[in-house]
Amino acid sequence: MKKLCFYINSDWYFNLHWKERALAAKEDGYEVHVICNFENAKIFREFELSGIIPHDSRMSEQSLNPLVMFRDLVRSLQIIRKINPDILHCITIKPCLIGGFYAKVFRKKLVLSFVGLGRVFSSNAKKYKILKHSVSAFYRWVSQKKDIFFIFEHEMDRDKIISITGVDPTKTIVIDGAGIDTEKFEYLNEPDNTPPAVLFASRLIWSKGLSDLIEARKVLLQKGVHFNLVVAGITVKKDPDAIPDDVIRNWSEAEDIIWLGQRDDVKTLIEQANIVALPSVYAEGVPRILIEAAAVGRPSISYDMGGCSSIIVNNSTGFIVDKNIDDLARKLEILITNKKLRMDFGVNARAWVMSRFCSTYVIKKTLGVYNELE
Repeated sequence: MKKLCFYINSDWYFNLHWKERALAAKEDGYEVHVICNFENAKIFREFELSGIIPHDSRMSEQSLNPLVMFRDLVRSLQIIRKINPDILHCITIKPCLIGGFYAKVFRKKLVLSFVGLGRVFSSNAKKYKILKHSVSAFYRWVSQKKDIFFIFEHEMDRDKIISITGVDPTKTIVIDGAGIDTEKFEYLNEPDNTPPAVLFASRLIWSKGLSDLIEARKVLLQKGVHFNLVVAGITVKKDPDAIPDDVIRNWSEAEDIIWLGQRDDVKTLIEQANIVALPSVYAEGVPRILIEAAAVGRPSISYDMGGCSSIIVNNSTGFIVDKNIDDLARKLEILITNKKLRMDFGVNARAWVMSRFCSTYVIKKTLGVYNELE
């Protein structure tokens, strides 16, 4: 039996975005392994019960400390060598670097997934500029392998990496996001909320744009346009970009937001909302929350960054806005005050998801990459 090994930073991210594809690979005849930092014992056990073989890397996702990175390198290489996979599928930068090094040296088949280019390629901070130079050089080196495939979530990322690495475009593919079960996330008419509810559900980091939503809400309140900003989030205390707990608490006490905490029922939250907003200010992939919102029939609004425009078709399923609070407020006002437009956008959004973002489509294309390498 051929071994397929996924290598990624965090357990919750793999569980949310990649588990369905891992199970499909298992059904396709692979022995499936997952290497990541397992902080949640429940997820570890669920993987074992489903037939996915988990390995705890204890890797630090955010640390740039050379000693920590060397420790992560040694520990992860030991795990990968013990598994000895036929195909190594690396997701996010640090696993791509470590796994790419292993596959290059030991001549293993390699898949690199880019779920957005992130802060390394979009931030102007000095440390990220240095990292961008080093990471780009590494990608050029590893892309010279014959048995390698690059997966992207949208065309802009693919074009950028091709220009950096010179990788053969035939070794690349765009697969739109994680894919969702469109039978589970079925279309539902919006609720009759007064005032309308705008949902923000994401990791609680500044780069996701929650503070901009709060400022846009204040602008609209001064104009007499009211909406409730409903916030559900995952705290990421080890991330230097994390929003501190006391800031969230202050926003809640000031009634700038309706704070729900971390929730597992995001589908229900989307169904209870009228609009979904995610004004990220960095180049992420195709956010799952926007795919889920579209499937349920909710219009979305986002800045023109990363893969958000892959799921939001501007003026058809929602709004892609300029990266400033005034434009964000203007487009929010249009959606908040026009129920018919929200409904029309919602119908269009559902059709767009069905054409490109359903699970069967994403799984088929991913398994096709593995078959291409064999």
